[in-house]
Amino acid sequence: MVGRRRSKCQNKIEDPHYFDILIFTQHWPQTVCYLWKEKSESHACALPKDDEWSIHGIWPTKYHSEGPNFCNNSLPFNASTLKPIKNELETKWIDVQNEKDTYSLWRHEWNKHGTCAAVLPTLNSELKYFQKGLQLLDVYDMKNVLGKVNIVPGRSYSVQDILNGIKKIIGKTAEIVCAHNEEKEEEYIFEIRICFDKTLQLIDCDNISGYPATTCRDSTQVIYPGIVPSFYNVIQI
Repeated sequence: MVGRRRSKCQNKIEDPHYFDILIFTQHWPQTVCYLWKEKSESHACALPKDDEWSIHGIWPTKYHSEGPNFCNNSLPFNASTLKPIKNELETKWIDVQNEKDTYSLWRHEWNKHGTCAAVLPTLNSELKYFQKGLQLLDVYDMKNVLGKVNIVPGRSYSVQDILNGIKKIIGKTAEIVCAHNEEKEEEYIFEIRICFDKTLQLIDCDNISGYPATTCRDSTQVIYPGIVPSFYNVIQI
């Protein structure tokens, strides 16, 4: 009896750690701070001095789905490997929630996403994973991308204008995630996500979960928050 070969499609379905693309996510620290302060007035925020976007993570992702996550317990986070880039991470991959453990956010991102990305030779260690995030930020920093189409903090814009502006500069579609203030009926830019194939080539984000392109309400102008209020407990990084 001759056994059947498994198709590539079957392998994808059966492998819980399979992914199609990588999503590079940047978040706007001011909005992260607003959300953190909403949970408790006692919360402090760590914010970059120059109003820069911060890295959230590089996320292996299946088309039209989320995850995989937490793929390999045999790759525990080792903080010492990040010593060569620690200073740069502290200014570009910021834990806005100002956890007492300096490595808390990085540990979470590595355990949840990095251990899945590690099947790729270019991302198969903590140092490679976090270095790649820094490299991608240097090229696709959303403050610079948006600034080139005159989208700047402290003003409001239509979602479509933001999406069109990003595509004009980087040549590919992106996704915008908004934070909702139900009391004020306002929308704030929270995250911008851009997509890469497994060779780290930029691609359109048109096959990710939640597409088309935004969680923001189309009928509402989206606020790109400027300076946080002076009464906030803010630590400048």
